[in-house]
Amino acid sequence: MMSRKSLTYTCVALAALGLSACNSAESPMGVTKKDLPAAQGTAAAPGTVTPGTTPATVTTATPTATAPGTPAATPQPGTATSAGTAVASGAAQPGVSRTAKLRFAPIVGAPIAAATPLSQRLSALAKAKGIVLGTAADTDNTHIMKGYFSALPDGNQTTIIYVWDVLDPAGTRLHRIQGQEIVPGNGTDPWSTVPPKVMESIADKAIDGYLKWVSGAKT
Repeated sequence: MMSRKSLTYTCVALAALGLSACNSAESPMGVTKKDLPAAQGTAAAPGTVTPGTTPATVTTATPTATAPGTPAATPQPGTATSAGTAVASGAAQPGVSRTAKLRFAPIVGAPIAAATPLSQRLSALAKAKGIVLGTAADTDNTHIMKGYFSALPDGNQTTIIYVWDVLDPAGTRLHRIQGQEIVPGNGTDPWSTVPPKVMESIADKAIDGYLKWVSGAKT
């Protein structure tokens, strides 16, 4: 029979294991349904396209660190900036707007048909706005922008949920832009109802959100 002291130690050990399991149950994206605007559902199966490439360039690879970086402070809860769009605050380095070089990581969750107009618009608008774009081979990128998408059927319409994470070269999240778009129609494949102009609109909001964040580093 176990002594009272041994029984106490056993209970403490079991409690510690339970706490460890709870702490590890975090979404890989760092976002849950509570973080997103009002919408229900789970993330779609990953499928990725890199902005600025041809539709044939598809990969499921996660960007790797290309240079050491210092983790930034954890972003505070986002505030709404327009209908269906929320921007999470995050610290940026002073003067980053003069030295920033942005690389787009592969897009996750959107099929090629939807990701192609999105990636083309991202590249075109970034260049038009004077953003210096980098590639995975560059070692002087200052920021990496990665997008996650889900298309959720909702009655006679489809809701597109998106999250853009701005990372440093080491993969630490510095900033988050998130929101949703609602389009009419619903089918077996929710993405089939999403027109290119909706994806281009999401690209516009992503670039605008990034520029506002970078410009905020001056103040």
